[in-house]
Amino acid sequence: MSSLTFYPPSPKEALAQAFVGKSLREVPTPAAVLNVAAARRNCGRMLEAVGGLGLGWRAHVKTHKTIELTRLQVGEDVSRPANLIVSTLSEAEFLLPLLEEYKSKGRQVNILYGLPISQGAVPRLAAIAKALGEGSISVLLDDPAQLVAAADLQKASGVKPLAHIKIDMGGKRAGVVESSERFVEVAEAALEAHRAGRAVLSGLYSHAGHSYGGDSRVAAVKMLRAEIEAMLSGAERLVAMARDKEVKLPKLVVSAGASPTALAVQNLVVAGEEAGPPELRQAAAELAALLDAVKDKGHAVEIHAGVYPTLDLQQLAAHSTAASRLSWRDIALTVVAEVHGVYPGRGAGGTDEALIGAGGLALGREFCKAYDGMAVVTPWGRKGVAMPEGDVEDFEGWTVGRFAQEHGILTWAGGKRRTKLGAQGDRVEAGQRVRLWPNHACITSSHFGWYFVVDEDLEGREDEVVDVWVKARGW
Repeated sequence: MSSLTFYPPSPKEALAQAFVGKSLREVPTPAAVLNVAAARRNCGRMLEAVGGLGLGWRAHVKTHKTIELTRLQVGEDVSRPANLIVSTLSEAEFLLPLLEEYKSKGRQVNILYGLPISQGAVPRLAAIAKALGEGSISVLLDDPAQLVAAADLQKASGVKPLAHIKIDMGGKRAGVVESSERFVEVAEAALEAHRAGRAVLSGLYSHAGHSYGGDSRVAAVKMLRAEIEAMLSGAERLVAMARDKEVKLPKLVVSAGASPTALAVQNLVVAGEEAGPPELRQAAAELAALLDAVKDKGHAVEIHAGVYPTLDLQQLAAHSTAASRLSWRDIALTVVAEVHGVYPGRGAGGTDEALIGAGGLALGREFCKAYDGMAVVTPWGRKGVAMPEGDVEDFEGWTVGRFAQEHGILTWAGGKRRTKLGAQGDRVEAGQRVRLWPNHACITSSHFGWYFVVDEDLEGREDEVVDVWVKARGW
């Protein structure tokens, strides 16, 4: 049974009737706000980059979980496949009407379930597969026993799942190391299922979660290159094993990503000063050569990512592409909160502190390596305060420095490159509203049932709610 029965989405029409046309100063707080202008830019840049490089593209929806932003991620070109990744089955069920719409227009659609397949997922994946047809469902494998669930999915739906072997790039979250004996065991089981018609062994998939620890464009490019090198080696091993077993495989897809490494491909399409120093240009050239080598060997390259449409402070701190494409202005997700009280002189060095009604449940509990805090206060509504310049590591201003479940404590602080702070700048006061840039958009947004959508491209109406986007809920 679909989770929509038990986790119905919030009532979009009622929310739109209540809030569209109102100011962000009138919405209940804490509130998740999405600046669609920034999201459009971020999605457009990614589609332009992968299209220009001749790469496949797969959009992860786990960050936002909405129909509307999924549309921006896959674009309007019906000749381009609408390939998605979901972290929960509820996301797939929620997005099913959109994919049915695309299919009715002749667009190729596919959903990859982002966890290695489990037996419990089979009935719900089968229902989606029946609705969308052959080629619509992809699964991940990192254990030979999972081929039983893949076979049951085929039996229940009549649709053969496309199976990717999940590669572990060192994160030890899921996957197998390409050079390991375990990879061979999974590959042999997958090849046998392919021979028997229970699944289609379609490629390899990696998620470079460790790329969040990167600190430069060069590092991001090199991490993406390492991902693709490992999967190319794995693909060649699969081809050799299939040849020995007389199993005919389709063109294998190597699917690489995580937002920092996916953003790194944009370093291959910039020119002039944006192309960066010689070291970066060399790394980009080596990556481009590798992409060509994968294609020359008869395989396809696919890039995947999820948080890039909204961005967040963790992404800024990874510095994976040019600042013109990855800046404070490009963070599309913010949280509006109200100041409940001010505590003069209570902070470090006699600075003020303040209490806001947004704590761990509104912001999440994920930290950012560039500064000590849970969120940074934006310049919104603060007279005389400009947009920050430079990196998060160099920031100085109001942050959510401490928190409890519903309490957020604003403190005057700085990024980790600052050895000391200047005099405290502007003050806040009880009743004032602030907007916060979160550390990790995926976790922050998961706590809200909908987004108040604003559009900074509407001059003079930047604070006006122009739409409400509701989300998939539950698992």
